[in-house]
Amino acid sequence: WILAVVLALWPATVCASAWGPDSGASEVIVKAEVVTASQGFDASGTAAIDLPQWEEKRVTVFAERGVHDLLSVFAKANIQDIQTSVDSFSGLGSVEIGLKTPLYRSDRSALSASVSLDGFGKGRRDEFSVPGDEDPDIEVRLYGGHSFEARKVPMFVDAQVARRARSGSNADQWRVDVTVGARPSPKWIVMAQVFAGKTDRLNGFEAKWTHVETSAVRFFDAKQTLGVQFGLRQTVSGENVPKSSAVTIGLWKRF
Repeated sequence: WILAVVLALWPATVCASAWGPDSGASEVIVKAEVVTASQGFDASGTAAIDLPQWEEKRVTVFAERGVHDLLSVFAKANIQDIQTSVDSFSGLGSVEIGLKTPLYRSDRSALSASVSLDGFGKGRRDEFSVPGDEDPDIEVRLYGGHSFEARKVPMFVDAQVARRARSGSNADQWRVDVTVGARPSPKWIVMAQVFAGKTDRLNGFEAKWTHVETSAVRFFDAKQTLGVQFGLRQTVSGENVPKSSAVTIGLWKRF
């Protein structure tokens, strides 16, 4: 259930958790997001930039399948509708494909690594870039997860660090994502997440961002193979990025 919920509530920028699917098992996640902003953070980190129009709608489909005890494959595609005062785009945002392998596994802990290629679309891959980039990105990601109990409530933490190499005139990026989740009842899981990152400085430009999201998932069957989620996300700090708010709704299915 840990893997299923992490996948269901993860934003589009994150592809999986430390707990990969078993060999022959699959996860399919469909997620819709509406992102809006009225202000942006300037280079000093102050929300001093007015954004008269900023709205982005996304539908993301993610799938992961375990093909071997030591290997899983995943793919992610998103459709975007971007409307800002300077940009307008509707269509395929990007497609990401990758491989993930476990490095360590115990009853309560997991450590994994993945490599992926992101491209094949013409949309926006982050909130500070512009649509139209066709150059592929390569990302290497390390995942660590641990489950435990606090006052008899099952909980888990999942932390990820990624290095994304971008092509063309785009700066490479560091990304750090941390999730803490609790299961107060068999039919509910609640989560608090932080998604942070920064670009390398390139031509005098550098972007930083920290998003905070709270989410909940509701199960509909005893085996927990079908669930829906609802989440709210807010940019709490950054440089050269919008101060955005997002509402997310997700549906996931485990086979």
